[in-house]
Amino acid sequence: MSKRDMSVVSTLLDEIDRDILSILAIEGRISYRDLSERVRLSANAVADRVRRLERAGVISGFHAEIDPAAVGRSLMALVDIRLRPEVTMDEAEAALARLPQVLSASHVTGRGDYVLRIACRDPVELDELIRSLNDDVGAIETETRILLRDVLKRRLPFATPD
Repeated sequence: MSKRDMSVVSTLLDEIDRDILSILAIEGRISYRDLSERVRLSANAVADRVRRLERAGVISGFHAEIDPAAVGRSLMALVDIRLRPEVTMDEAEAALARLPQVLSASHVTGRGDYVLRIACRDPVELDELIRSLNDDVGAIETETRILLRDVLKRRLPFATPD
């Protein structure tokens, strides 16, 4: 779905849809029965709305949020990369998708081409990853910032716009 189509869909969301999205963003495993009580609709009506939001691409999926430290990946970092001129974005993005340490990759403006959020076991694995970014992804330059702690972590709010 194009950004224009998504903009049209977002203008068609009513207050109940936005309430459902706000609740699901925080409590993705809530039952339709419990969700229906919160938004004051029947469970069937809520299920129909959630399915409609999924079909429209507003809800792109449900997932478990896993703490990287709990699975042995406590070294978190942001890595900015700038690609060599001969490397295409498609090539770089395919190579990034093959690196399990890369949690997210965003194409950005500014000096760099991408900002990566990564999770590694230790500094040795981080060093190996940076070498891989140069050798396999085609980075000409990297800048790494170690994350010390998250001070704010927020999900996108879906309150009714003013």
